[in-house]
Amino acid sequence: MVEKIKGDITKIEADVIVNAANTGLMHGGGVARAIAEAAGKILTEESRKIGFVPFGEFTITSAGNLKAQKVIHIPTVDYRVRKVITYDQLRMAWRKALDFCDKMGWHKIASPLLGAGAARLDAVRIEKMLMDEAMNFPNLDVKIVVF
Repeated sequence: MVEKIKGDITKIEADVIVNAANTGLMHGGGVARAIAEAAGKILTEESRKIGFVPFGEFTITSAGNLKAQKVIHIPTVDYRVRKVITYDQLRMAWRKALDFCDKMGWHKIASPLLGAGAARLDAVRIEKMLMDEAMNFPNLDVKIVVF
């Protein structure tokens, strides 16, 4: 099942919360900051150890104080070189993350509109892409969370 809901992603109960990160996993603003603050220091510490994540890929940290088991970080901005993720790279990372969740048995997924904030990608296009890809994973219950 895939649905769009209105709410605070930091309050959602899920197996996995997806974070719209930057490639350096420095959770300084927007949804990334809100998730990091709600999760507590474990998420930031693990992010520092991981370091860099390229566009089209994802990484995982503990969820800390969130009502989730894990946080998947999908980078949408690279501040070092002032670039943003492309729609194709975002689709690839989202698909890989959903496939990983499916294989791990993490069925309840909550995600923001990845790339609609700092990357300034078109929110309508992102929503359609996220939902279309999620439909390929019938075992997953995906919530696209808008604030």
